[in-house]
Amino acid sequence: MKTQPPYIHWNLRTVLSRQEEQSLPAFIRWSWIILGFASLFQVVLFGSLDNSIATGAVILAWLLLCRAVLSYKNINTYPLSSFILIGYVSTQFYFPLIFTLLEGKPLIFNLELPLRVFFHSFAALLILILAHVLYRGLVEQFSTRRVSTLEKYKFFTPPSALQLWLMGFIGLAATFYVYLYALTATKTVGTATDKFIEALVPFSYAPYFIPFTKLYGEAKPLSKRTALLLTAYTIAIFAISIARNSRGTFMIGFASLAFAYALGLLLGYYKARFFTLRYLFIALTSFWLFTGPVADIGTAMVLVRQQRNDIPYSELVSLTLEAFHDKESIRLYRMAESSEKQDWDEHYLNNIFIARFSNLKYNDTSLLLSSKISEYDPDVFDFTINHFLANLPSPVLNLLGVNFDKRSVNQVSFGDYLFSKVYAKPQALGSFFTGHFAGTGMAAFGWWYLAILGVGIIPVYFLYDKLTIQTRALHQPTAAFHTKLRFSFCGLLFLTPIFQFFPAESVEKIGAFLLRGWLQMIILYFVLYHLTYFLDKALTGFAPSRRVKPQSQPIY
Repeated sequence: MKTQPPYIHWNLRTVLSRQEEQSLPAFIRWSWIILGFASLFQVVLFGSLDNSIATGAVILAWLLLCRAVLSYKNINTYPLSSFILIGYVSTQFYFPLIFTLLEGKPLIFNLELPLRVFFHSFAALLILILAHVLYRGLVEQFSTRRVSTLEKYKFFTPPSALQLWLMGFIGLAATFYVYLYALTATKTVGTATDKFIEALVPFSYAPYFIPFTKLYGEAKPLSKRTALLLTAYTIAIFAISIARNSRGTFMIGFASLAFAYALGLLLGYYKARFFTLRYLFIALTSFWLFTGPVADIGTAMVLVRQQRNDIPYSELVSLTLEAFHDKESIRLYRMAESSEKQDWDEHYLNNIFIARFSNLKYNDTSLLLSSKISEYDPDVFDFTINHFLANLPSPVLNLLGVNFDKRSVNQVSFGDYLFSKVYAKPQALGSFFTGHFAGTGMAAFGWWYLAILGVGIIPVYFLYDKLTIQTRALHQPTAAFHTKLRFSFCGLLFLTPIFQFFPAESVEKIGAFLLRGWLQMIILYFVLYHLTYFLDKALTGFAPSRRVKPQSQPIY
């Protein structure tokens, strides 16, 4: 058989890589244009020295990210670890600048220690980027082309659309069981079986990745039937979200769509068509939804939250919808929230959904609380260690002779513990106030928390990037192969938690992820993939024609 000359392989790779790289410069260019205008308005409209310094910190942070991380080579070789850094800079620097401006507020709105907030955030960014540079050097120095263990167990075999729907329904069933049926099944008080079922909840977002098959398999067009099914599925998740009074339930699904598209855009899998009528319509519609109706429904959930454990779910949905239509009550609540001074204050942005991805008040409050106690506080240190050890199963803790109440530790957040210690209010324990690793780190470890952050994050980078491989994909017109990045669907499914890996409540999160989080994610996906695979085969009658083998092969 006649083969193509080697130079055709090289030329094809060059052309394809150039096409893929076009999206990244466009993204960077427009990000700087937006940042430039937003920074100018921040300085002109809110001309305080602290706000100007904070704005300068955002510019430096974005510059550092662009220079040290946002290259096509880095994102193509270390995509998920790079996405952690993109998420950190976005949530702690870029998004706050943009969204506070859109709400007519300064960047340092409601921050009591603004300069300390940005100093710690920037110091942590330097450590995270230096760790990433070291990690990249280690990988290049010691990497060997071996067959991936995850590949052997089908982690890079694309699940079919039916498998994704089955995963979604299993996740929905788990959501119903944990939050609507067995109210004691949450991870703080549930049994081992309850915890296993709760860990299946993230799989409810699996169907949202059907439009992004190009990231984990071969590109397939989205049919109108699938689009309609996804719309109906979204309505079901939305209804469950209202019934359990949880804003995050359907927010994570929408975020997963956005993050998957953004990652594909950075990698050049999707063309950067920012100013076509279609994309402009989608952008404006999304902006209106999340700043209008979706934000209002979230506020309505808060208004009826105190009754969620006392009335039937159907009545809770009805009350939520009534509160949603009462625009005056929503307006008064937002005014009261922004004006009232409370012992625990986390108000930063009015839009409660955007605030989930952009809230500097957690950092500010944690640093303020930690400043009221000494560094290396023994109580905070012991709580941090116990919180880390609580990730181990009880039999292991008993074997190690660890003497603490695991359940009581899991029922308390770092924000709870810091707040109750400073203000001597034990009744605050169990409120699940959100802490921040800067404040809790200073209280437990002093400045050594930065060292823990830098050393611990390197294996996190490595483990997440293990969920990607390089493949040789066949280009049909020329019968030549080119190198292509492929994600394990397991990695994409947890894309939102990866983007939000930081800020964390404590640097202890790194240890918890290494000790339990990654293994749990891998094992659950392994179980769900093979279970849905056999169900898929059973439902389709073992018809091989219904599954298309990808025309690519891994490079080891």
